[in-house]
Amino acid sequence: MYGGGMQIIVDERNRLLHVDLSGFRSTVNVGDYGVFQHASGVKPSKPVYLGCLWAIPSGNFGKKATWNVDGSITVVGSLTNGDRCLHTPRSLPIPDGVTFA
Repeated sequence: MYGGGMQIIVDERNRLLHVDLSGFRSTVNVGDYGVFQHASGVKPSKPVYLGCLWAIPSGNFGKKATWNVDGSITVVGSLTNGDRCLHTPRSLPIPDGVTFA
């Protein structure tokens, strides 16, 4: 189940990332899973830690993510079948030394 903006806006002038990904429901038990694959747009020169992007109401905890150099987004840690991940858009600084192509 997907829905939402599905974008990361790179604001290089202000050195900010605006992250707006969709929520989803896990249908399998997985760990450190590449949940979103790159379709188009820029990619970071090195992995970018995005922090906590999803809340999981059933377990009262959140899930963190990494934006990888191939453009994919990996959920850090494990997900259980049936976990519903609710995304909250956020803005964060571009890490030092990261460029985009």
